[in-house]
Amino acid sequence: MAKVITNYPYLTVHGKRYHYIWLRDNCLCPKCYYPTSWQKKHDISEYMANNPSPKPLNVELTDEKLLVDWDENPSHRSIFPIDWLMSHAYDGNQEVKPTRERILWDKAWLDAHPPTWVDAQSENRQTWTNQLLTLGFTVIKNFRLEDLNNFLASIGPTYYLAKNGPYSTVKANPKATDLSLSAEGNELLPHTDTTYISTPPLVQLLYCVENLATGGESVLLDGFRVARDFQQHHPEYFEILTQVPVKFEQFYPQWEYYVSHTTPIIELDKDGLVISIYFSHKNFGSQLPFDRVEKFYEAYNAFFHYLKNPAYQYWFRLEAGDCLLVENFRVLHGRKKFDPSSGMRHLEVAYTDWQYLVGREDFHRLKHLYQSISGG
Repeated sequence: MAKVITNYPYLTVHGKRYHYIWLRDNCLCPKCYYPTSWQKKHDISEYMANNPSPKPLNVELTDEKLLVDWDENPSHRSIFPIDWLMSHAYDGNQEVKPTRERILWDKAWLDAHPPTWVDAQSENRQTWTNQLLTLGFTVIKNFRLEDLNNFLASIGPTYYLAKNGPYSTVKANPKATDLSLSAEGNELLPHTDTTYISTPPLVQLLYCVENLATGGESVLLDGFRVARDFQQHHPEYFEILTQVPVKFEQFYPQWEYYVSHTTPIIELDKDGLVISIYFSHKNFGSQLPFDRVEKFYEAYNAFFHYLKNPAYQYWFRLEAGDCLLVENFRVLHGRKKFDPSSGMRHLEVAYTDWQYLVGREDFHRLKHLYQSISGG
């Protein structure tokens, strides 16, 4: 029998500490946990009115389970699979490992580790999903236009931008309402999309319907890798870009919308790690804090030059039937100038919530823990 260390108000299992109140609140028995939705039924507030400090009568640890008999009337037993406990450990003294690897890449890394493009007909979902989660982008080849709706739905609900509907058409337009649609086939500098409106993290889908034009090669770069290197070499500038709020804006004259969003260019989490890059010079507005304009532009210019450094840029050409998926707010994208008179360049663009992509993967990663509880 394995050893459990009890030290009220918590116990230790395989080096992880769990409070008794937490164990009682997370009891997995059918009286406390609804087995088909994996949601709590037990009202901890009612319980604590009579048992503010739950205590065990007996604790037993086997190789597979932790059993706790509670000092209650009527008696109550909680059984926790060890795998479940380990996956839900919350001890701040323990090293927290990320649930999935994230590779911060540059051109040299991709040259040494060329990504694998999946053929749409192979149905090899795990390969492209893993690349999207780790690298922030992937390409699926030989994709059929008529399959787009079902493919998007397999990831999550489509995010509608203004009144575009599920897709935005990107091709040269003499009455363009965005630089990406210009009749001249303008170059698009590296940028993230939807900086001008508050959105959740998104998966951006760019489907190439046709690409016969001269020029128009696509570029990608890992904004998180750029930000990491930028912080190492220019910590003062990095701090400015994480602190100074700037406005991004977009006009939709055809629908009579003006939308804007104010945010620092580099967003950090509570631990100081980069979680989002908001960068789109074509949407960068004119409003800045007056006393920080000069220093901000020094930092902005330095970061912009990093984004245009070929050492970070991965260039390729989208062909008809290619479906490019990008983690927006991490991976920036752009294109070279193209000649619309030389042939059609036509993309269809759509978005879905990044959380649904991650949620699908997490479901398959974690479902066995709950199915073992419910017997599913």
